[in-house]
Amino acid sequence: MGIFFKGEPRTMLDNFKPENANLRHYFGGLSFIMIIFQLLTGLFLIFFYEPMLTDAYKTVQQISNEVYAGGLIRNLHRWIPGLLFIAVLIHTIRCFLRKDFSNYQKRVLWLTGFLLLLPLFFLIATGLIIPWEWKGYWFMEMVPNYFGTVPFVGPTLKTFFMETYTIPRYYVLHILVFPIITFVLVDYHILAKLRKRGIFSYLLKHAIVVLPFLILLFYLSTMVQIPSADPQEVPMPLDGANIIAPEWYFLTILLPFMYLKDSHWIPFIAIFAPLIILFLVAFMPYYLRGGNTREEESHEKHHRAKGIRLIWHKVMRGGIVKKVATGVLVSVITLIFVGLLYLGNYNSPTFGCNSCHNISKGQRIGIPPSFFKDRSKLPLLNDNEWMMKHWYYPNEVW
Repeated sequence: MGIFFKGEPRTMLDNFKPENANLRHYFGGLSFIMIIFQLLTGLFLIFFYEPMLTDAYKTVQQISNEVYAGGLIRNLHRWIPGLLFIAVLIHTIRCFLRKDFSNYQKRVLWLTGFLLLLPLFFLIATGLIIPWEWKGYWFMEMVPNYFGTVPFVGPTLKTFFMETYTIPRYYVLHILVFPIITFVLVDYHILAKLRKRGIFSYLLKHAIVVLPFLILLFYLSTMVQIPSADPQEVPMPLDGANIIAPEWYFLTILLPFMYLKDSHWIPFIAIFAPLIILFLVAFMPYYLRGGNTREEESHEKHHRAKGIRLIWHKVMRGGIVKKVATGVLVSVITLIFVGLLYLGNYNSPTFGCNSCHNISKGQRIGIPPSFFKDRSKLPLLNDNEWMMKHWYYPNEVW
């Protein structure tokens, strides 16, 4: 039985049929789906994880090895940020090439989209730390040194991070503070609009189109799992060195410590430049088109539409060429960005910490020592260059 809409017969399935066959159109929806998946898997893990120094990794082991479907859900929670990063990157490039920043009505969408990068970044950072595996421990030791390079206030920041770090505090940030900020920004960015269109139909349409990516996500979560116990066959230090992992994001910004030791350029390259670029791009619609009112935007759109109608037949072929050129440009920019990320971090092991640091080899090397904040007993903790090289080349630097 058909449903009639504007004089045309429609079936129920037509309400869920994707409007656009162009795959690039759906990476924003894929990002939204990944955020929902991350929320659902995180809610599951909350019921079993214990945020205490002595019990954190034990409960992680129990989740992966004893809880029904716990290993799959934990690995999904770990791999989703990788796919989310790629989806957000392509979505951002596409919006930039469409010049969404010049659209008056999309100013809030543009701003909230870029500001969302910050809480998502901090969610991944805190998520890396709270399982209290060795990767998280080493990353947490790099953070004070990272902020310690900031001129004037660096030593204060370094002391602050060293004295205030505890697993329960970062756990609260991970499951409460950053999710609330993310939800508010997501609401302004997409939910306010979707309430009128229908959230369920939107998610279903996008889930159908991005199904290959979801299959890839489940494949990675099943076949490339995180070691979560003291294995009988201990992996080699560089196992997983060519596999994309969320910790790559952080190693990228920490790379200057390995190549520019004691350089005054480190805080600018690793801290100030990324933040400056982020906020400059986020507020672009306001300072590039700050004088435009809604009426002026509507007037301009009317004349633009009129001009398009007049020359439609003349530029038909040119429009096709433009679409192809845009697609090629998006692909090239994405490949360059991802390629640089890969070349800068391909040696980073995803499993390697467990090859040496596991409880079966004793308390000292198995878990972080009780005096892990005491840099007088562990002087190498003050040397980010050594820690970065140990992360990248554990067979050579230890």
